[in-house]
Amino acid sequence: MIHTIRLYIEKYRLLSEDRPVLVGLSGGADSVALLGVLVRLGYPCIALHCNFHLRGEESDRDEAFACEFAESLEVPFHKIDFDTISYAGERHLSIEMAARELRYAWFEEMREGRRPPSPITGTIMWRRS
Repeated sequence: MIHTIRLYIEKYRLLSEDRPVLVGLSGGADSVALLGVLVRLGYPCIALHCNFHLRGEESDRDEAFACEFAESLEVPFHKIDFDTISYAGERHLSIEMAARELRYAWFEEMREGRRPPSPITGTIMWRRS
């Protein structure tokens, strides 16, 4: 499976081993698998974690897990805390939309600060709905 993923990435020139890939690391299975595979394939990665503080201690446990997982892979880890409820209220947004806006804006800030980014950074970091 890993070999198939590498061939696909190389065939379509999705990533470069000389530029870091920014990976949104929520702590869920998808983002953990993505980061693990990219690191195993030798791509330099930077893990980005957003704590929206929507689930109390569970949010903090997700952050701690994401940090520990990134450290175990020797991947730089960056995190940000958001007051998502206030942001949503001020802008009359649903919590989900507020979290999406906050996450996308921060990922873009991080992408701009990490030039030259990998061309697929946006796809790896998030899926636009």
